[in-house]
Amino acid sequence: MSEQLNITSGFTWLETINWLGILSATIILVIGLFISIITKKIIYRVSIRFMPQTIAYNLARIIYYTLVIIFAISALSILGINLTGLIIAGGFLGIILGFALQSITANLVSGIFLYWERPLKPGDFVDINGQLGIVEDISIMSTKIRGLDGVLIRIPNNEVFNSVIKNIGATPARRLEFIVGIAYSEDAEKAYQIIRNELSKHPFILAKPEPDVYVEELGDSSVNIRVRMWVPSSEWYNVKKEIIWRIKKAITEAGIEIPFPQNDVWFRSPLKIIVKKEDSGYKNIVNDEKKNS
Repeated sequence: MSEQLNITSGFTWLETINWLGILSATIILVIGLFISIITKKIIYRVSIRFMPQTIAYNLARIIYYTLVIIFAISALSILGINLTGLIIAGGFLGIILGFALQSITANLVSGIFLYWERPLKPGDFVDINGQLGIVEDISIMSTKIRGLDGVLIRIPNNEVFNSVIKNIGATPARRLEFIVGIAYSEDAEKAYQIIRNELSKHPFILAKPEPDVYVEELGDSSVNIRVRMWVPSSEWYNVKKEIIWRIKKAITEAGIEIPFPQNDVWFRSPLKIIVKKEDSGYKNIVNDEKKNS
């Protein structure tokens, strides 16, 4: 009889366990996992509409693990486990990581805002802080553009987000302008007609808005004629190369002078030029002439 009492007394510790708390914690943890999974799928399906797949997937994972941690802490608190020390330690760790990963966090947040705002997209011709090129890729941490010389340039998203972005290819048409200088003695009206004729013959120069040709200023050595036109954004560079050459060729063939900068130098007092006749060759020539005479 005494042995039976000893056996049953060994299980008395089971009576001290908070079975209701364990059941409640388990239910909260299971429900929390279910909510986290559903939220992850919803976030992914919504964000994939305006974000790349990798960014949407990573964002959904971050939210998923955040919810899991929150529900796990709630479940442990129901069991009576004191998490004050763990929370304080986690807070200090978060502050340390925040300072250490400040630039990474800034790039991460900037990347998300760039995807929401969409000031540029792959394939756009852009100018970011003087870096001119075509956007190759926009990731969560950086933006990569291919420069005009073919070099791949990586720019952190925080710098992109805080910079003035010139999206050159965002609009269907761009304005092209340059100056043509002619000599003061040339006929400006004739130059007008030649320039307008070349503009009208080019297939990619738009008729509306109409090209504009006018004298902008009287320069130091030339009459400067401003030429403005609108062209398709995709053909801007090719049109610039072609139309400048055509206008130059047509003006030259018409006999109109395109001057170069000239400067006249004046001296306050007359210059005296002194020639020293000490060269031995010069003396020999003089002596020979004297002998022959």
